[in-house]
This record gives sequence, structure tokens and C-alpha cells, in this order.
Amino acid sequence: MSSRLILYWVATLTIVFFTLPATVYLPLAALRIGDGADVGLESWTTRRARNLVIDALRSDASGTKRIEPTRELRVHMQRNPELRFAVVEPKDGALLPGSSAELASHFDLGAEVESFGSMFHLADDPNPDARGYDRIAETPIGRMRIIVYGAYFHWDDVLQQLYNNLKLINFVAFVPLCAAVAAVAWLVVRRCLAPLRSAAAEVAAVDVNSLDRQIAPRDLPTEILPFVEAVNGAFDRVRDGVERHRRFTANAAHELRTPVAILKARVDRLNDKPLKHDIERDVRRIQTIVDQLLILARLGGPDKKSDREIDLGRTVLAITADYMPIAIDNRRTIEFEPPPEPVAARIDGWAVESIVANLVENAVRAEPEDGTVVVRVLPGAVIEVADHGEGVDPGDRERIFEAFWRKNDASRGAGLGLAIVRELLDELHGSVEVRTTEGGGATFVVRLPRA
Repeated sequence: MSSRLILYWVATLTIVFFTLPATVYLPLAALRIGDGADVGLESWTTRRARNLVIDALRSDASGTKRIEPTRELRVHMQRNPELRFAVVEPKDGALLPGSSAELASHFDLGAEVESFGSMFHLADDPNPDARGYDRIAETPIGRMRIIVYGAYFHWDDVLQQLYNNLKLINFVAFVPLCAAVAAVAWLVVRRCLAPLRSAAAEVAAVDVNSLDRQIAPRDLPTEILPFVEAVNGAFDRVRDGVERHRRFTANAAHELRTPVAILKARVDRLNDKPLKHDIERDVRRIQTIVDQLLILARLGGPDKKSDREIDLGRTVLAITADYMPIAIDNRRTIEFEPPPEPVAARIDGWAVESIVANLVENAVRAEPEDGTVVVRVLPGAVIEVADHGEGVDPGDRERIFEAFWRKNDASRGAGLGLAIVRELLDELHGSVEVRTTEGGGATFVVRLPRA
């Protein structure tokens, strides 16, 4: 946008600069305002006549100089019957053949005065609008004094003036002017658009957890304010929709917890049969999905807890111990490797529980029968959960963190656990990555904010 504005500005200046004869000087001369009050429109055609006379100057091999009217000069003389001209040698005041002696008689041709451009009117001319032009100029045959008189304005003289305005000297004068205008335009546009760039940075920082932000309208151009107000209104509508979605998800999951708990209690009263173990496994899966839905509803919600400092080793050990019976029921074991010294992390306990629980549950499902899942806490607030299953293909190491993504229909789980892990860690300014376990399998590496 800035480049286009500056380009338009420079293009407009170029057009104005090189059309000044038609856009400014012509109206002034026609209305006889300012410098055009005395010369009128006839000043335009006298300059054209002078150029035509210069083009008609010739010099033969002997050095004799003369005026040999060209076709253009003859046409101009026909259109201006009273046109007269004289060409004078500045050194000795000699007239060139073809000059008007009557016109030259009004001037002191021998005076030691060089005229570099002057308009005049002959006092004995009854036409008060008649104008002449006297100037010493460089010509193809040397420096000559050109005097023209009696030409009258025609509209095609405007085109001639515009053409004559396209001179190298005008381009040389225009370049620094154009550069200065472009620099000023760049500074003005940049300053005017600075609030817009600031507003864009504010919008770029907004995510689903910060929809309560508003773009401050301070210092913004008036033309941009309706757009900013529309964006703020869109944030309000999206925020209301997200809050409704969170409330619905939380309420639905909360309502599901009661029947799931009742179902679990009834299953516990069943006799110890293979069918009971299958039903218990299904109930645990349902309960896990409900708990994950509750966690998703809490992410970024208004009721989220503030960070606090915890002993990461003891917290992870407690969560791992809770999952040991599940691993044993599935003919797996879990090995916990504590850190060499206590590790403190600044994070809520419920967040650590959700992160570790989801990773351990995935690892138990991936671990082959009679295998061992390894959970370790390392210095630097790092948690590793390693299994020895099929591992994760390099092309899927980002996709596995997408909500409801599963490698195939045979995959167990709802596809929410790893998505919750990524969401929690993003909110807590942590990270998670997948590596290959030595000997085969997948190792999830979690880095948490240190205390």
C-alpha cells in the first residue's frame, strides 16, 4: 500500500510538472493574470515561430548564411499572414538574406547588448495583442539573434509547447525534485500507517485464549476506524461463541461423569469373569474421553488456575503409580526413573497430571505385551515417556498432535490425548517432541517451565 501511494504521488507530480504549459501557463496567459497579463496567448505562438525560423537557417560551403523557409515555416506563415522575422549576426549586426528589414529597423542591431529572451510590442502596430520575441540563441549555424513578430495563437501551439517542455534540462531539474517528493511521501505515508501496523501486530497476537483483547483505536486514520470497529466486533462474537462452546462441552462432560461413575460401580459388583474385564476396559475408555473433554473445556477458560511451583519428580511418580494397575491388567509394566535431585517446575498439578496421564496411557497401548514403559524425570524440568512399540513415522510426528487424528481405524483411543498435551504445553509455554526409542518405539520428550 505504501509503495502504491508513493508511486501514484510521483506519477501525478510527473504529469503535473511536464504539463505546466497547458495546465498553468495557458490559463494565466488567457486570463492575463500575473506574468501573462502583458504577453497574452500570442507569447505561445511567437516562441513556436522562433523555433521554426531556427530550423530554416542554412549555411553553404563558402560559409554564407541564409534563411531557407522550410515547409513547416511556410505553413506557419500562411496561418499568420502578418508574421515577420529577422535573423541578425550578433557580432556585426548584419541581417541574413530572407530577413524582414522593416522589422529589423525597429532595433539597434549594432548595440553591444545581448538579449537572452524578451517579449515586445511595436508601438505603431494598431493590433494591441500583437507580440514579438527577441533572443540570441545557439542555432545550427552558430549564435544568432532571432527576432519574430506578428504570429497569433492557435490551439495546436499548446501541443508544441508541451513537446518543447520535454527537454533534458527539465528532466535533470525534475529528478532531485522527484526524489525529494518521494522521500517526503515515504515519511508521511510511513508515519500515517504506523498506527495501522501497530494494530496489525495486536491482531496477530490474538488467539483463542485471548479473544477478550480489543484493538485500541488511538491515532488510527479515520478511514480505518470502521474496519477496526468491525474487527473488534468480530472478536466479541467469536469470544461469545467460544465461551458457549466451552460451557456446552464442560456441562456435557460433567453430566456424563455421573452415569459413567454409576456404570463403573455396577461393573465392580459383577463376578470376576473375562467379560467383566472387557467391560471395565471399555468403561475406563469412556471415562478417559469424558475427562479429556473436561480438560479441553478448561483450556484457556476463565476458570483456569494460576501457575505454582511443584516437585516434578514426586508428582510424576504419583501419576505413574496410579496407572500401574492398568498396565498390569494389560500385561505391561511401568518403570519410573527419578531425577538425581529434586526438580522444581512452575506449573499446575492438574496440568502435569493430564500431560503425563495421556502420554503414559498412549505408551501402555503402544507397548507390546510383557514390555516395559519407561517414565523418567530429568534435570531442567524434562519428562520422557518411552515405549517399545511400532514408533511414529517421521511424517506423522506433527499430525499425531491434531485433535481426533488416528493413524487408521484400528487405532485405539479417541485421538484427543496428544492434542490436549500439545494445547496444555502451548498455553504453559512448554514443548513436546517425538523421538525414536533406542531399539524401536517412540519417546515423547516434554519440557516444562522451570521454577
